[in-house]
Amino acid sequence: MDQGNSVCSCTGKLLLLLIWTSCYLAQTTNSTNSKPTSGWTFSKNQSYVAFSPNLTLEQDQQIKFSFRTRSPNGLLFCHLVEQFNQSFHPLLRNYHFCAELSHGYLQVTYNLNQIFDVIKLGRALDDDSWHTVDVFLETTMGKIVVSLDDLPSTSRYLRAYTQIVNVKDILDWTQLKSVVSYAGLPHSVPIEYHQFIGCLQSLKYRELIEVTWEVSPSIVMQATPGCQDLCQEEENLCGEGRCVNLYTSTHCDCFSLKREGEKCQNSDVTEITLHGYEWLTYQLYSKTEKTLRDRNRFSLQFKSDRGSGVLLYAVGSIDAGESIKQHHSHVIASVHQGEVKASVAFGNDILEQTMGIGVDDDRWHNLTIVHEKVKVEFYLDGVRYIHETVNDVYYLGLDPYIYIGGGKNFVQTLGLQVRQNFVGCMKNIYINDYSILYELRSNISTSQLHGSTEIQYGCHKVDNIPLTFPRSKSILYLSGYYDSTFSVQFDFRTVRETAILLSVKIQTIDSYGYPVKGYFEVWINKTLPMTKFVRSMYYDSSVNTSLLPVNISNNKWHQLSFQLKQGQVKIAVDNLSLPSLFIGNDSQVDKIIEIGYGVHRIYEDFVGFVGCVRNVVIQGQYLDPINLMEKPPSEGFHSGLILDGCKLIDQCQVHHHCQHGGRCLSDWDGVSCDCSSSAYQGKYCQFSRYRSTCDSYYQSGWRRSGVYIIDVDGSGPVEPTYINCQMGIKEDGDYYGQSVVEHNLNNHTQVRGTTLPDLMIRLTYREMEFVELQQLTKTSAWCEQYIQYRCVNAPIGLGNLTNFKSVDGTVVQYIGDVDQTFSPGCSKRACNCDSEDLVYQEDSGFNRITSQLPISEVSVYQFTDFIAPESIGTLTIGPLKCWGNKESLSSSAVTFVTEDSFLKLPGWIYGDLEFSFRTHQSTGLLMYQSSFNGDWFRVTLEAEDAIRMEIQIKGSLILSESLDADKLLNDGDWHRVTLELSSHEVRCGLDSQRRIVSIPFHNNITFDGLLYLGGKIYDSGSYDSFPGLTGCVKGLVYNDRLRNLTHDVYDDMPGILSGCRPRCLPDPCQNGAQCVEKWNGFQCVCTNKWAHSGHRCEININENAVTITGEKTAFLDLRVSTNPLEMEERIIFSFRTQVYRALIFYMYDELNNFIQLEVVEGKKLRLSRNNFQQIFFNDIEIPGITKPNWKQVVLDPSKITVDGKITFLNLYNNKMESGYSTNPFANEAETVKPPRPEVKQPPFLRLYLGGTPVNVTALEKFEGCIRGFKIGGRLIDLQKKSRNINGVHKGCKEGCTVNQCLNGGDCIEKWGEGHYECDCSQSNFAGKRCELEASGIFKGQSVVHYHFQPFGEAAKTNTEQFSFIFKTNCTDKTMVMLLILSRNRGDYIVISLSTSFVRALWKQGNNLFEEKLKGQFCDGIAHKFMYKRENGQMWIKAADVHSINRSPWRKKFTTSMHLDDMDTVLVGGLIPRLTGMMEQKYGDPEQTVNFTGCISEVTYIPVNRDRTFIVQPMKELRDLKNGSLLLFGPEVLQCSPVDYDIHPMTSPTSPAYIPTTTASPQRGITMPPWDVGAPDIYIIGVGNNITTHVPSSLIAATTTTTIEQTSIDMGLTTADQGPLNVTLILGEITTEDMSSMTVLIVSSVVTLMCLIAILIAVVMRRMRTRYVTYDVRKKYLDDIEMKEPLNHSMETYSPVPPPPKKDIHIATWDEFSMVSATLGPNRRKQNGVTPGKVHTLPANLKNAEYPVQTTFLPEDSIKYPVYNRKKNRPASSISEVLEEMERQQKAKELGVDPDQYEEPKSHGEGELEWDPLVDRTPLTIGKHHDTIYETQDEDSDGKSRATSSDSEDPLKVLDQQEDLLHEYNGDSGYEAESQRNGEDDIDLGDSLTPPTPDSSKLYYDITGVTESPKCTSTPKKIIVESEEQFV
Repeated sequence: MDQGNSVCSCTGKLLLLLIWTSCYLAQTTNSTNSKPTSGWTFSKNQSYVAFSPNLTLEQDQQIKFSFRTRSPNGLLFCHLVEQFNQSFHPLLRNYHFCAELSHGYLQVTYNLNQIFDVIKLGRALDDDSWHTVDVFLETTMGKIVVSLDDLPSTSRYLRAYTQIVNVKDILDWTQLKSVVSYAGLPHSVPIEYHQFIGCLQSLKYRELIEVTWEVSPSIVMQATPGCQDLCQEEENLCGEGRCVNLYTSTHCDCFSLKREGEKCQNSDVTEITLHGYEWLTYQLYSKTEKTLRDRNRFSLQFKSDRGSGVLLYAVGSIDAGESIKQHHSHVIASVHQGEVKASVAFGNDILEQTMGIGVDDDRWHNLTIVHEKVKVEFYLDGVRYIHETVNDVYYLGLDPYIYIGGGKNFVQTLGLQVRQNFVGCMKNIYINDYSILYELRSNISTSQLHGSTEIQYGCHKVDNIPLTFPRSKSILYLSGYYDSTFSVQFDFRTVRETAILLSVKIQTIDSYGYPVKGYFEVWINKTLPMTKFVRSMYYDSSVNTSLLPVNISNNKWHQLSFQLKQGQVKIAVDNLSLPSLFIGNDSQVDKIIEIGYGVHRIYEDFVGFVGCVRNVVIQGQYLDPINLMEKPPSEGFHSGLILDGCKLIDQCQVHHHCQHGGRCLSDWDGVSCDCSSSAYQGKYCQFSRYRSTCDSYYQSGWRRSGVYIIDVDGSGPVEPTYINCQMGIKEDGDYYGQSVVEHNLNNHTQVRGTTLPDLMIRLTYREMEFVELQQLTKTSAWCEQYIQYRCVNAPIGLGNLTNFKSVDGTVVQYIGDVDQTFSPGCSKRACNCDSEDLVYQEDSGFNRITSQLPISEVSVYQFTDFIAPESIGTLTIGPLKCWGNKESLSSSAVTFVTEDSFLKLPGWIYGDLEFSFRTHQSTGLLMYQSSFNGDWFRVTLEAEDAIRMEIQIKGSLILSESLDADKLLNDGDWHRVTLELSSHEVRCGLDSQRRIVSIPFHNNITFDGLLYLGGKIYDSGSYDSFPGLTGCVKGLVYNDRLRNLTHDVYDDMPGILSGCRPRCLPDPCQNGAQCVEKWNGFQCVCTNKWAHSGHRCEININENAVTITGEKTAFLDLRVSTNPLEMEERIIFSFRTQVYRALIFYMYDELNNFIQLEVVEGKKLRLSRNNFQQIFFNDIEIPGITKPNWKQVVLDPSKITVDGKITFLNLYNNKMESGYSTNPFANEAETVKPPRPEVKQPPFLRLYLGGTPVNVTALEKFEGCIRGFKIGGRLIDLQKKSRNINGVHKGCKEGCTVNQCLNGGDCIEKWGEGHYECDCSQSNFAGKRCELEASGIFKGQSVVHYHFQPFGEAAKTNTEQFSFIFKTNCTDKTMVMLLILSRNRGDYIVISLSTSFVRALWKQGNNLFEEKLKGQFCDGIAHKFMYKRENGQMWIKAADVHSINRSPWRKKFTTSMHLDDMDTVLVGGLIPRLTGMMEQKYGDPEQTVNFTGCISEVTYIPVNRDRTFIVQPMKELRDLKNGSLLLFGPEVLQCSPVDYDIHPMTSPTSPAYIPTTTASPQRGITMPPWDVGAPDIYIIGVGNNITTHVPSSLIAATTTTTIEQTSIDMGLTTADQGPLNVTLILGEITTEDMSSMTVLIVSSVVTLMCLIAILIAVVMRRMRTRYVTYDVRKKYLDDIEMKEPLNHSMETYSPVPPPPKKDIHIATWDEFSMVSATLGPNRRKQNGVTPGKVHTLPANLKNAEYPVQTTFLPEDSIKYPVYNRKKNRPASSISEVLEEMERQQKAKELGVDPDQYEEPKSHGEGELEWDPLVDRTPLTIGKHHDTIYETQDEDSDGKSRATSSDSEDPLKVLDQQEDLLHEYNGDSGYEAESQRNGEDDIDLGDSLTPPTPDSSKLYYDITGVTESPKCTSTPKKIIVESEEQFV
C-alpha cells in the first residue's frame, strides 16, 4: 500500500525484518497463555479480548477481522492509550481509534484531542452473516482507509493531522502504552459504547512492515473461544421449528407449523378477538437499536364479517449514514371492501397488491408478506404475488412499534386505504421469528394489547360495540335530518347524576306564522330522566319540563326512545313513557341531532354526558359505531369519543380528591370536580380563585378601590370573604392595597356615665371572624386601628378602669404609639382624660402593633365618684386597616446592577414559589433552578409583556407556559410571579393573570442543585441565551419560607446591592422627561428634545410664553440679529390658536429675503419663502390645528416638523445676496410687504411675530399663544420683549382645560382672559357646558313638534337615516314614539312601540312598508332605535344602548323612490290634525296613544353621505333657539335614560377627627347586607361606687348568671343616631333603631309597668312586714356584725381617701352591690355529690385545713368554698361569709394566726357533722324560681301559708323540686358588695328597733335575709323571685 516501502533498499528491509522478528518473538514469549484461535464468541456484558501492540514513532496500523451478529449496535475494536501522566504529556488530552456497529452500519471513529473523524459504511450488517472489515491507518499523511466485504473501500485524510502540526509529538508511542480491545472495554475506560454480542474471527493486526499476524489476546474477559452455535448444543431443540441462535440464548421459530411455545410444543395456538377499539403492538427493537433491515417477514391469520379494517401498520424512516439519505418505509395491510390491500414502500417506490374477494366471509384467511433484499412476496391463502423494487435502497427502516388490528391517530400515509380498526379474530401473528400472540399470553412486554384492559382470547362474535363518552363535552353530532316524522333510539349507561343526554333541534311555527327554531332536550336530572322543550332559542321562550321516576345513574344499561310524529313528541325510558307533548302541527327536526353535549347552545362545563352509548338507531337505521367514528364532516362529527368497550367505573366511589366542597364527577381517567359552586378552581378545586389580601390584588395589578373578595389563607380551610379595599396607600416609598374591615360599634358610643353599670363590649367585624382577622394581621406588613376616648370628668384609667382585648386574647392597655415598656398610657404619655376636668377632653391615636390588632373586646369599669351629672365618656374604635405583605417588602429586596450579576441560593426542594421583580429590560433570565440529574426549572422574561415558565423532568419539557401581562413588564413597576404546585397541576401566575396547567411527574418535581436568581453562568463560562436581569427582586418565597435576600449579599459581590435602589424614584427628571433606570444611576430622556434640555431636562424654553389677543397693536416687532445668516438656522416655537387664517410670523433681512408662516383654511400651515426674486410656498396639512392645544413647529431649511410629523419641503431657498430693491418681488403675489427704504440698510434680521404694523399685510392677525421661540441656539425672550405692548400679555392663560365642555362639546378659547365658551352644535346636548341632555319625559299628553325647511339634497332623498333612545315600561296600547312626515305630500315614517315589539311603518305615496322588531323593550332600561335606507333597502335595529353596536341589522327591501319635502318631526306622539293622513288605527285612542317615558338624542339626517344637514328636535327644545319648535301639552322635563357619567358611590363624610376609608364598590361586587346590629354588651358589675378592680379575664364568668330579663334605660346613644332601645337579656344588651312614635309608645308602656311594679312592691313589702318574723337575739346578730368594711383588704380606686373605721358595721345589699363567695353544702347528700357542675376538693384535705376564700374568682377557678371555722363547716350563707371575714380581721388585730384563732361560741351553737372527703360539692348558684320559701307564722289551723305541715324544713321542699333547683344557698345573697349608704332604713321587724341613720356609720344592709328561731345549726334557705324584694 505504501509506495515509500517499495523504494526502500534491501538492507533497510532486512533491518526492519529483524526488528519485527525480535518484537514478534518477544510478544509471543509474553503471551504463551493465549494462543491465536479461529475466533471468539461474546455473549455477556463486559466480555472482550485485548492485547497491547508494540508501536514506534510514526508507525502505521492495520486491523482486519470478520464478525457476525444479530445486534445492530456493538463495539468491534478500539485502540486506546492506557493511563498516562499528564505532566509528561501535556499536549495529549484524549485519543481513541475505534470501529463499531451503529444502527446496523459500520462506523469508524478517530479522535485526537476532541478532533473527530467518522466514516460510515454498509448497512443491515446485523443479519447474522459473516462480514469482513479491513482498517488501515497511514500515519505519514494522516490517511485512513476502510474496506467492508466486497464494497469499494472508503478513505479520508484525518482532520487531526491537518489541524495539529505535531501529531507525532503528541502520540509518541515510544513513551505511551496502548491497548487494542475487541467487543468491549475495561471498566476504567471513559468511553460510551455498546457491548458486542456475536462472533469475531480472523483477528489480524499489522504494525510496522507489510506482514500481518494473527492476534493472540493477552487479556480475555468472559469471551468463549470459537464461534459457538447454541442451536447445535442440543439435538432437536425446537422440534419441527427452526432454531435461532441469539448467542446469549436460543429462540424457536414456529412459523407455518400451526404450533407455538418455547419449543413449538403447543398445538393449540392462541386466538384473540378484537372489538374495533382494541389493537396490538409489537416492539421491534428498543429506541437505541433502530436499524435498516433487508430481510423481513410478516404473517397473520384473520377472520371477520366486516368489509373494512386495518390488519398491519408499520411505518418509519431512517438516516442510515452518509451513503443513505432519510427515506420513507412502510408495510401496511388492510381489508377494504372485502379485499385485502397490502403495500410495502422503499422510499418513493411503493409496491402494492390487492388480493382476494369477499374475505369478510367470517372465515379464516392467511396473509404473509416476505421481504428479502429487492424482492417482496405477498401471500393470501397460499396464492403468491411477487414484486421487486427498483430502488437501490431496498432496506426497511421501520419505527420500533408495529400496529396489528388497528391503532390510534394513524399518520396519513400512502397505502393506508382505511382507518377503521379491525373487528374479528386473529391467530398465528408472526413478525420475523416471533409469535406475537404467544408473547402476549406469556406477558412478554414487547407485545401489548391497547384500547382495553381485558383480553378476550378465543374467537367470538362481536356485537353491540359501545361508544364511550370519556369526559364532559364529549359529543356525537349528527346532521342532515329535516323530517316531520322522526325517531331516535339508543342504550346508555352512566354514573353521572346530572347530564344532558340528547338534544334535537326543532323548528315550529309561532303565533305570527313565522318559523322559529327551538330545541328538545333529554336530561339526567339528579339521577332521573327529564325532558325540556324550548320553543324558541331567541325570544318568547316557553319551557316545558317533565320527569320520570326511574334512577338511570346506576351504572346499568338503559334505553332511551325519542319520537316526533304529527307534532307530538313522545319520550320513553326503559319502556316507561312520558305523556305526549304537542309542539305544533308543522313541527320538524331542524337538521341537528346531538348526543352527550351540544354545540348550538352554551352549556356549563360539567353537564356533559360521561358514560357509554350503544345500539344507536335513527329513523330505523342502525349506526355502526366504527363507521360513526370515521363519519365525514359533511354528515356530522364527533369530539372526544373513544371505543374501549365501556370500561365505566364510578371513580368517585374510589377516589375522594375534590376539595372545598367541589362536586365529584366521575371521568374515564379518574375524577373531575365541579368547582362552579365553590370559591376554588383546579382539577380538584385546590386553588383559591381569590387573592389573600387587598395588597395581593394591588400588587397583581388591580388599582381600583372598592369591594373585593379575599381568601386570607389561600387554599386553606377558611372560606373567602368580602372586604373593602383602598388602593394606592403609600408606605416607605412604595404603594400598597389596604384592607379595611368595619365593625358594629358606632362612633361616640357612651360607655361611662352616672347611670351606667360596668360594661364589657364585644365587637363583631363585618364579614370576618376572628380566625380571618388573625390571618390578615399575621400576613400584613402594617396594620392600624384608630381609638378615640372623649370625656368630661370620666377618667379612662387604662390598665385599671379600661382594658382592650385583641382577637387573640391579648390585653391592650394603651392608645396610640407605645414605648418599649408597654406601660399603660396614651401615645407615649399620660392620658388627658385622667385629669378629671369638667371640660371635654380627648385621648386618641392609632394602635399599630400588628399582633395586638384588631380590638375585639372592651371592658369599662365605672368611675367611683362622678362629681357632676354631666360626667360622660364616649368611645370610638375605627375600622381595622392592614396593608402590605411581610413576604414582599422592599427591605428584603436586592438590586442587580449589571447583566453579569446573579445570586446562588439553596435549591428549591418543595412547596410553592413566588417572587416579585422590577426592571426596564425587554428580555432576561429571572430565575434558574438546576439539578445534578439534568432536570431544571427557569423563569424568563421573553418579551416586554410576557414571561415564560419552563420545567424539564427526566429529559422531557413538562411545562412551557407563556403568560402575557396586562401591561408592559419593563415599566419599572413591581410584578409578581407565582408558581403553585398541586397534584397533577400547577398554577402559573403573573400579576393578575393566572393559568392552570396539567403536568405529569407531579410527585417527582424535585431539584437537588442550586437556585440562580437574576441569571446563570455555566461551567464553561458562557451565559444562557437570555441576558441576566438588571433590576430588583423581592419577596422570594420558596420551601415554605420567605428568604431575606439582603442576607445573601456581601460587600465583595460585584453588581449586587442590598435593597431595591431605583434611581428613578422619586423621579429626578423634570418637564415630563422619561427616567431610564440604570439601577446605580439614571438617564433623563427628554420627552420634548426641542424644548427641554439639561441633565435632568430642567431647562424648558416653553416657559417663556405670551398671549396675543388679535388687537391692532398686538404683535411683536423684533430686531433679532445683525447677522442675516441666522435665517438659515433652525427655528423652534409652539403655538395654540383657534383662528382659521392668520399670520404667525414673518422674518426678513436687509436684502428682503424672507420666511413667512401662516395658518390657512383652518387646517393648514403655509410656509412661504423666496428663491431669488421668486416666491414659493408649501402647504402642510395639520389635523386639529384650530383645537386649543399646543402645536410645536421645528423649521429647518429642508423640512418642517409639526408635533413630530416631518414634511420635506420642495422649496428652493436661494437667497438674494446683492442687488437691493424696494420692489424685489414685482411679479409675485406678495402677501406681506414690510417697509423698504430707498437706501439699503446695514445687515439685520427682523421678525414680525403675531402680526405686522398697519399697511404691511392684509392677513388677519394671530390670536392665541406663542412660546419657546428659538432661532438657532438663541432663545427670544418674548415676555421681556412684549412689555408695554397692548394686546400682548405675559404667559398663556388657558380657559379650555380638560372636560370644560361636556358630552362632545367644543371649547372656544377667550384669549388673554382665561375664559371659554362651549359649542354644542355637534352633540346631542345643550347648555353652557353642553350638560343638558337633549331628552324629555313624556307622560302621554305632550308632543314636541319641530318644523324645518329642507334644502338641496335634503329635500329629495333616498338615503335618510335617524335614531333615538327611549326608556319606558309601556302601556297596554300601542305608543307612538316618533313621526317624520311631509306635510305637503303626506309621506311619513312612524315608529311605535307595543308590549313585545317595535314597529316601523314607512309610507310613500300608495306604498306602505312595515317591519317589526320583537324583543323586551318595556323593561324600564334605555334602548336605542336606529333606521337607515339606501336606494331600495331599509335596515332597522333596536337593542339596549350597551349592546346596540353588536346587535344585527334587520334588512327589508322597500323602494328606491325619493322622499320629498320631509319637513316635520313629531316626538312623543301625534297631534289630532295629522292623524287623518295616517292609518285608521293611529287615530283611534282605543288602539294608539302617545308615548309615556323618556326619549333622548333624536337625530334625523336626510342625506347620509352629507351630514351637514342634521335635525335634532329635542336639542332645539333644550336650547330654545329655534322658533320653529312647538310644544303641545304639558312641559316636557329633562330626563337621563343613560348614565353617561358613572361616579363611584361613596359613603357620607365622617367627622374630621374620625379617619374613614369607606371605598366605592367596584368590579361588580357589592358588600352583602349586614344587619348584625349593635355589639354584644355585658354587665360585669352592679353599682356606681366601684372600689374593687376586676380583671378583664373575669368578665366571662360573671355575665350569664346575674341578670334577670329586665328592661333598663342605659342612655347609650351615639353621635350620629337617635335613641337606642336597650334590652338587657341574661347579661346581653341589644340595641336597635327606633322611630319617635315607637319611642313614645315604648316609654309609655315602660312607665306604666314601672308604676305597677312599684305598687306590687309596696303591697308585698307590707305583707312581708306582717308575716315575717325576725329574731334579734345575739346569736343571730353575731352572724351579721363586722368590725371592718368589706373592702378593707382589697385594692381601692377612689379619688378620695377611704372613710375612717367605725365601731358599728352592718352589711347592706341592693341591686348595685356584690360580694362573691363559694358556699359549702348545708346538708349531706346521699351519694356525696350535688347534681350539676361540681368542683371537688383534694382528697387529703382535713377539716382544719379547709381554705377560706374571699376573692372574687371566675367559675373555672373556683375550687374550694369558704370554710366557717366558728361553726367548723363550710359556710352556707352570706351571713356566715361575713362572719368568717370578721373573724379573720379580729385575728389580725390581735396579732394571732387566723387559722388558730377561735371565737367563743354563742349559746345554742353546736357542731355540724360534715366530712369534706365525702361531700366535696360546694353549693352552686342556680336559676331563680317563682315560689318564695320563708319562715312564717302559722294559721289558726296550724298550717304554714307557704309550706305544708310536713315541710317545716325548706330543704325538703327543695329536694322535691330538683328539676327546678340544683342547689341554693341560704340567703340568695350570692352577689354583694359594700356600698356607702346612710339613708336606707333597716327593717328588722317588730322585735328590733332599727338604728338611727348616721353618716358616720357604714351599714351593710342584709334585708330580706330571714332566720328561723327554730334553726340552731344553720340558716334556712331563702329563694326569691327578684331583687326588688330587697328594696
